[in-house]
Amino acid sequence: MSLHPRIIALACALPLTLAACSSSSDSAPTASAERIVSGTTPTTEVSPTTPAEIGGDAHASVTSQEVVATGLDAPWSIATMADGSLLVSERDTALIKRVRAGIATSLNGPGADTLRRVVNNAGEGGLLGIAVLPGDTTYLYAYITRADDNAVLRMELNGDLLSQPTAIVEGIPAAKNHDGGRMAFGPDGFLYIATGDAGQGAKAADPGSMAGKILRVVAKGGAKDGRAAPGNPWGNRVWSMGHRNVEGLAFVADGRLYATELGQDAWDELNLITAGSDYGWPSTEGTDGLPADGITAPVETWTPDDASPSGLAATHEALYVASLKGERLWRIPLTADGTGEPEVILDGIGRIRDVAVGADGSLYVATTNTDGRGTARKGDDRIVHLTVG
Repeated sequence: MSLHPRIIALACALPLTLAACSSSSDSAPTASAERIVSGTTPTTEVSPTTPAEIGGDAHASVTSQEVVATGLDAPWSIATMADGSLLVSERDTALIKRVRAGIATSLNGPGADTLRRVVNNAGEGGLLGIAVLPGDTTYLYAYITRADDNAVLRMELNGDLLSQPTAIVEGIPAAKNHDGGRMAFGPDGFLYIATGDAGQGAKAADPGSMAGKILRVVAKGGAKDGRAAPGNPWGNRVWSMGHRNVEGLAFVADGRLYATELGQDAWDELNLITAGSDYGWPSTEGTDGLPADGITAPVETWTPDDASPSGLAATHEALYVASLKGERLWRIPLTADGTGEPEVILDGIGRIRDVAVGADGSLYVATTNTDGRGTARKGDDRIVHLTVG
């Protein structure tokens, strides 16, 4: 999709507290106006929600919000569990915490010890995405950056104990920036893994490299976990290519896969992912350079000031995009034709790293204000439970 003047106009109209930064990468802001959110208990209400006024599509708003965890250290990924608890990864500490009844408790065991020992949190790296196969909590999967590469680890999960990890995918190109890191299980049972270009754009255009890709691998706890899933377009682990830095993956009920992608200076993207497609990086960014032979256009674009998108979640009615530099939660309605007009349904809690869907269809969002890139509020970082209606 081409330029969206409605989004730019909306950004000017909404009373947001923004943190300016030099690019749409996850970089430190050059200026920020601090907004204090009072209260730190699990029932604390945070700042008011401002639903966007964009015509043409059904609107929604946040009808309730409740802080369910505070005092976290740069949470990166939320995995919602069948028992109502949440698993949350902390990027810099390399801890995985279980949030239950407003209390965050670190998982322990050999796996937890190994994570703290091997994770390299330089730049944007660290303990990134985590995933659990829906309906089977036997294994926990974690995407980490190490000294020489990025890797996906599999650990047995027994209560709050993690077993010694097994690396099922290794050798993903790593750098201080553009490491990707989001994971999601598809309805086909395979694990989809988002990687970044590691600052080497040419690798994103090479189907033989795992940089700048979405990977699709077998991951059900077997001895051959991490191998290329059957039917992958190039016969290796690669499912799609031409990505700069994907930090959001979400499947909708009919099996469509969407991904959010951080652009460089001009455009961030929402893409509909299909097998074997090329999304254009580094030859295109957003719709700049399009149309072009063999390149799939994004379904939505934003300027980096409005988004810098990270986590992505899907309910039966919409996609939800967590924004870092934009400090907003975007809602994009799902329609019979694909997607409708984006609208902002939450702002004022700072940089939003991830958004996840609970068993009842409500949402959880994670802030990331304590890592030096945002402005920490009292109680940060936090997980906020949202009901949308």
